[in-house]
Amino acid sequence: MAKQIKAKKKLAHKRTLGSVISFERRKSLEGWGFSLPWVIGFIIFIMVPLVLSIRISFYITQLTDLYGFEGQSKWNGIQNYVDIVQDPEVGEVMLNSFLDSLWQVPIIVFFALFVAVLLKQKFAGRVYFRVIFFIPVILAGVIMSYLFGEGVGSISVFGSLVNSSSGIFSSFGGKITQYIGDIMWSSSVEILIFLAALQSVPDILYEVVEIDGATAWESFWHVTLPYISPFVILNCIYALVDSFTKYNNPVMSMMNEMTEKGTEYGMASALSWMYMLLALVTILIFILFTRRWLK
Repeated sequence: MAKQIKAKKKLAHKRTLGSVISFERRKSLEGWGFSLPWVIGFIIFIMVPLVLSIRISFYITQLTDLYGFEGQSKWNGIQNYVDIVQDPEVGEVMLNSFLDSLWQVPIIVFFALFVAVLLKQKFAGRVYFRVIFFIPVILAGVIMSYLFGEGVGSISVFGSLVNSSSGIFSSFGGKITQYIGDIMWSSSVEILIFLAALQSVPDILYEVVEIDGATAWESFWHVTLPYISPFVILNCIYALVDSFTKYNNPVMSMMNEMTEKGTEYGMASALSWMYMLLALVTILIFILFTRRWLK
């Protein structure tokens, strides 16, 4: 009798174990099922173009044989990369683009944080002001960038207003307000991230420092900023990537000019990979210098 009970318990344990494994497998299959469309899209729309772009960078391409599969495009080895390095015009454009990014990113991040702090406050019409600053996120960025690139519109609404006036603003205001409009347009995603970060700061921290007699300025520096410092770094990285890939970036414009000629796709591809390497090195250096703020 005892042996029969023991055998039944053993059998029940095996069935339970089998059902658990079956459940885990089913959940795993469900996870892969949900992930499969993204994986397929990633392979088709990102990995395949990246591999083809690397292949193009080693050829003198022809439009009838862009990828060099039919023998019409000529194998050029690393000569495209050598020509890019030796071209002083390319070096100057890349240096200017890099320097522009270095001064634009801190301004964009500071402006985004400033606006996010204001939008976090409770005031009449707060929703409408949030919508105004989030318009670049709502609109299709690729479409708007294409329209701006074709000269259909301009980011700087303020520049037209100031240029219509006279005096010192007519001489200097146009360019300054153009930068202001560009910064406002470029900081929308950063504002959204900062606003979410500010709302995640526990209210009890502000209550504690308020009891200790801290002012709003001291609360910001000793509570808010340390708490959202990882988001500051995230926004800096995002702003760096965005500045490197903007439609009006000089390097991007140069690559577009190369592709429009129809015979310099290999040069444009080599330039894009060297430019991406510069961007990755810049981001890596920035992360190494700011990693202590992530702890």
